[in-house]
Amino acid sequence: LLTMSSEHTCIDTNVPDNAACYRYLDGTEEWRCLLTFKEEGGKCVPASNVTCKDNNGGCAPEAECKMTDSNKIVCKCTKEGSEPLFEGVFCSSSSFLSLSFLLLMLLFLLCMEL
Repeated sequence: LLTMSSEHTCIDTNVPDNAACYRYLDGTEEWRCLLTFKEEGGKCVPASNVTCKDNNGGCAPEAECKMTDSNKIVCKCTKEGSEPLFEGVFCSSSSFLSLSFLLLMLLFLLCMEL
């Protein structure tokens, strides 16, 4: 479980119990129920017999859902550089790629000054 950077922490959304929230770079926020829970009437309630066929198992839409031999859902973020948040309920860009982009921009600006 990765720690989310403050830029992705929700500030305007009421998040129900057993849910996670993610703030996108454009400022929109979205909450989703954690694995083994399902949304009912704006709440996250325990879900039994969840499979990958049901709402991708609770994994992010861009994640791959797999069922283990012990009937546990495992989410794998599939985009290159993407990291799982909240066990794959959300997939985020890696901080390495963000840092690389920032360093490239800084280098570009420094070259423009020369």
